[in-house]
Amino acid sequence: MSFFFNQPDPKRRRFPIPNGVWKWELKPQGFAILAYLCYLHVHCNKNALPSADEIASQLHMSKDMAVKQIAELNRRGLLDQHMVPILKNNGKNFFSLPNELFFMNIGHGAITVYAYLLYCEDRRTHQCHPSYRTISAAVHLTVSTVMKHITKLADRQFITIENTSYIDKHGMKQNGNNLYTILPIQATMDHCYQQQMLRLEERQRWQQAQALLAQSTESATCAPL
Repeated sequence: MSFFFNQPDPKRRRFPIPNGVWKWELKPQGFAILAYLCYLHVHCNKNALPSADEIASQLHMSKDMAVKQIAELNRRGLLDQHMVPILKNNGKNFFSLPNELFFMNIGHGAITVYAYLLYCEDRRTHQCHPSYRTISAAVHLTVSTVMKHITKLADRQFITIENTSYIDKHGMKQNGNNLYTILPIQATMDHCYQQQMLRLEERQRWQQAQALLAQSTESATCAPL
């Protein structure tokens, strides 16, 4: 039976992904496409197939890359002819992603890193502490790229980062893995909205300043000698 016919309450506005997805060796683009199609199937009931253009735009990748990764997902039997994910029910062996993830403008790389943090998350504390190298190996990105996406997720308030340390067997203090706390997605959305409003206000002030400058220049040009 398909995994997605046994869903959690859709009112929770989340959708499940099997834990085993990290063993499938998907590239970040392929993972993000698969997750996006899972979201569409669970919550949108779309009859029309999403176009490669739609997928590419939504996930910040080229159309050629979207086409290539969709073909790879098909080749591996992870999609049916209607582009519905074919994932088997493994009981409770899944983690969930928030629907809003695809509308926060963070791109396929950050989506994949965030998904891995949710997979690692302790659901009681909402914390995890995988190393950069562990994340890198799981999501198939370089350590430096993972660090860039972690910074983006923190800046956008998807997560907080706490530096940790430990005492080694020689009694020396060493840096430990970062401790990540997954923030409520509503708080992330509120922050995104606030930033959008600030940018809009800045744009409006810039336009007003340009209009005043143009008016002053016109008045100076037309003034009698």
